[in-house]
Amino acid sequence: MSNKILVVDDDRALQLLLEVLFSRAGFDVDFAGDGKEAMTKIASGVEYQTIVLDLVLPEISGKEILDLLERDRAALLPRVIVLSGASRGILEQIDTSRIHALIRKPFDIQDLLLQAVKCSKAGTEF
Repeated sequence: MSNKILVVDDDRALQLLLEVLFSRAGFDVDFAGDGKEAMTKIASGVEYQTIVLDLVLPEISGKEILDLLERDRAALLPRVIVLSGASRGILEQIDTSRIHALIRKPFDIQDLLLQAVKCSKAGTEF
């Protein structure tokens, strides 16, 4: 099984950093620059072991994506790592018991990588 990860973030510099980080760790990295593109990729049938999701996105917010996953594809929620610099008020709206992890920006690269590896291993159990 491919160790596929979807990074959903509109920050191109961060996408490039995460591409290097995750590729070196053995992930097959895919990107979405906005929420609409993310939902299209998730609905395409690609089996992502991990989804790294920003909350502040164009088109459809990360919070809306979580709500859509909760409604339509709840089994994917434990594969989600929320990586966001959103305000405390927005972060408090996230049910962290349903997702793999919540990591605030700025973040520790090694912590993110460790969580992605843990999440991908747990994702193979679905």
